Amino acid sequence: MKLELCTMTHNELNTLAVKWLKRPSSGNGPGCQLALTEVGGLYGGERADAFGYRWGFDGGSVVVESKVSRSDFLADRAKPHRNGKSAGMGTYRYYICPEGLISLDDLPERWGLLWVNKRGHIKLKAGHVCAYLACGYRGHELAPFWQHPADQRFELDMLAHALVRFGDPEETKQLVRGAHRERSRLASEVDRLKEEIKQYRLDRWRLHTYEQKYGELERQNSR
Repeated sequence: MKLELCTMTHNELNTLAVKWLKRPSSGNGPGCQLALTEVGGLYGGERADAFGYRWGFDGGSVVVESKVSRSDFLADRAKPHRNGKSAGMGTYRYYICPEGLISLDDLPERWGLLWVNKRGHIKLKAGHVCAYLACGYRGHELAPFWQHPADQRFELDMLAHALVRFGDPEETKQLVRGAHRERSRLASEVDRLKEEIKQYRLDRWRLHTYEQKYGELERQNSR
């Protein structure tokens, strides 16, 4: 395949990666309920371009590394969490890149691959999600072959750190609950006003009908 000059930015790949992480398995995705970009970096450790987590059946973390150049991809191999010196993040791990930039032969062991074409569409080339596409429900029997020994303590610290970055979690929860209550109140108010408008239109139609009948009676009596 002839590789064309990449015009896609790193941030654009990150955004696409998060969208893919949230895709359900029926949409060729891992079905993560949570997905974030550019997280980690605690204690000078790993920083993931995109991180997703799926809880429940076949749960686990999924890391996606965005690469817009061959040099960036090759330099990635020298990182401590890539060469076995530390566990790193991600029960499942993927690279995302412009179509053709990374080939299947380039992939490290148990890594998946996502290609992005010129229209911004993702093509799944390798990874544990392929097991579900090939075998359906029984794909969970093959998925472990793609797993990595993730540093779950580091992932927990990273998620807690990411949560705090958005402000006090309890305060945010209360604000969200308040917003939902206000939304429900406004929805009820809208429904009430709709019923009033409906009644107003009915009353107006009745009044118009009565006026027409009254007018006809007046005309008949005036003859």
